[in-house]
Amino acid sequence: MKVIAANFKAYHTPSSTQKYLYALETHLAKSHYLQNEIVVFPNMASLSANNFCYFHIGAQNIYPAANGAFTGEIGLEVLDSLGINHVLLGHSERRRLLGESVAFIQEKFHFCANAHKKIILCIGEDSLLFGLWDKLESFFQQQLQGINLDYPFLYIAYEPLWAIGSKQVATLEYILRVREILRSMGVKICLYGGSVSTTNAKEICAVTDGILVGSASLESSNFADIIRCVC
Repeated sequence: MKVIAANFKAYHTPSSTQKYLYALETHLAKSHYLQNEIVVFPNMASLSANNFCYFHIGAQNIYPAANGAFTGEIGLEVLDSLGINHVLLGHSERRRLLGESVAFIQEKFHFCANAHKKIILCIGEDSLLFGLWDKLESFFQQQLQGINLDYPFLYIAYEPLWAIGSKQVATLEYILRVREILRSMGVKICLYGGSVSTTNAKEICAVTDGILVGSASLESSNFADIIRCVC
């Protein structure tokens, strides 16, 4: 079974998201759902109840509290009310643009783990560390500091920054090398993200436990094609 996740980032409106979700439901079959764990992460204004037959709805973010005076954030109470069990943490855009620290991501992880959420935790290096294997291992250890790698619902998504939103995809050999490093550190489930498309999804899934798809997932038919490629 593979994990196949779509990250909408700040794209789509509530209306277009609903159209997308219902269209995706018609594109998929029960076999796709039974063979894979399919998750769609809409933007926070477009979250809907997790009541679709063939995929799950996930949240791109969570504040580590049930609720409270945290302007612009979303708490556990809202996610639970929608039946949402998947949460995306540590994406490079939140680290880089919004200043999320390793310590804050660690706090979010422990909060979500205590709530028994399924966590996709993103890690990845920039181009300055490309191929510097000794430094990469130390970098991954820093990004995973304080994370309980034995948590059974933890998926580590390796997303090299130099591949996100570009046409540059890590080679299979590179992905395998990273996977070996992460496995040696105790990572159990390893996904890949970074310019995933219909042309490379199947071969990437052959050497990983799944994929986190960005821009290629924004059209329901295209994301369905990616899912079929993996199946």
